[in-house]
Amino acid sequence: MPSVDALLERQLVRLPFGSKLALMQNRFASFGEQGIQGAANVLVNIILARSLTREGFGTIGLMLALHFFVLGLHRTVVVLPFILSAPDGEEISAEIESRWWWLNLLSLGVVAATLIIATLIVMLVAPAPEYAWFRTSLALTIIITPPLLLYEFGRRMLYQRKLAVTAMAAAAVYFVLNIGGALVVTHMGATPERGAMAWVFAGLGAAAVATLGACPGRPEFRKGINLWLENRSFAFWQALTNLPYAVYNAPAGVVIGMFGGPTAVAAFTAARTLTNPAISMVTAVDSLDKPRGARGLAKDGLPGLRKSVGQTRRLLAIITGGYLGLIVLFAAPVLHFAFRDGYAGEVNEIRVLAVAFFLICMNQPSETWLIVLRASKLLLIIRTIAAVFAVAALALAASHGLMGICMAMLLTHTLNLGIHLLAQTLAERHWQREQDDLALGAHEMARPAMERVLP
Repeated sequence: MPSVDALLERQLVRLPFGSKLALMQNRFASFGEQGIQGAANVLVNIILARSLTREGFGTIGLMLALHFFVLGLHRTVVVLPFILSAPDGEEISAEIESRWWWLNLLSLGVVAATLIIATLIVMLVAPAPEYAWFRTSLALTIIITPPLLLYEFGRRMLYQRKLAVTAMAAAAVYFVLNIGGALVVTHMGATPERGAMAWVFAGLGAAAVATLGACPGRPEFRKGINLWLENRSFAFWQALTNLPYAVYNAPAGVVIGMFGGPTAVAAFTAARTLTNPAISMVTAVDSLDKPRGARGLAKDGLPGLRKSVGQTRRLLAIITGGYLGLIVLFAAPVLHFAFRDGYAGEVNEIRVLAVAFFLICMNQPSETWLIVLRASKLLLIIRTIAAVFAVAALALAASHGLMGICMAMLLTHTLNLGIHLLAQTLAERHWQREQDDLALGAHEMARPAMERVLP
């Protein structure tokens, strides 16, 4: 049966200039998909922030930060090896994709079991009432993470098969269920536990659409494990790089909670909610550009990768810079519109945070460069430097409230951008040396045997 993407393409080519529109169909759909999902994430936070206490919204904020930490690990251990081992969706068989899907399903059981063990440990070592919000956040992460990770891998499968329109349809289901769940919660009497169910429903519904769009086939657990083992070294180093990355990026709310408590997490989550669409834009670009970068390197070497990364950087500078620039200019009315007077005192903080998030967006092309070149050890080193700096900066800035935290993040990402650009140059030189050595070895092997023996 033809996919939704194929049906839409057939209709587009019938329109004036339709052939050009069809060529850009995946790009437009990827932005639509992330725009829908980003809008859902913003609106659900606004709905819950208005209906929960600051501590209750802080609990939700920490839950999301913990989820993003797990999401980052899952992305490095499962998703990235899948993408880079199958850079072109048209050239791999459905059987290989099926193995990855079942491997991912198995990984969700490991994730859930690990989160349960972590929650039990926290309950034993931190039973005091003042840590109840932290325990609740960790317990809620157990509930929301498996369905959301199932959806995340499903959407990546759709992009590998070049079914971006189907991915957008899955995002639309996510939007309806996420916002609908949050609205139901507010009428029932909002609590963090009820609020978390909005993400559970959204994840399950969107995952169902993604699975139907890219059916995994019969179970392939053992072969999936074997396929992952072939990429275990890359996955291991990528997982290590995610640990320091978590300190200063999306899961930074965990570190902020350690220093500032639930009210600081609530304020940070409210501010971050309004800058989050920029990250959605980055994700939309990344969904297509990492596979494109891998294809460019395979086809044209470093010039192909350089062209792909350059296009990504220019595109992100325009779209994220434009959005975040508007946030800086109109921070006061935007905060009032979103949260009424609940977070009216964070106008300057959100401006600083918007600049910091622009630097995060500018880091993404360099990270694509390092990941495609499989420079995992180098990525680990620079992320560790940034993480150590971030923890020190947050510890010193915590006494200055949310503004201090935002300034610490701004300084961290300024440093991070600089060392990423340096690392990009180092990775390029290392990769080129490896290619030269391989070419020299091949040349030596091609020489006749007597020439290699005689002086």
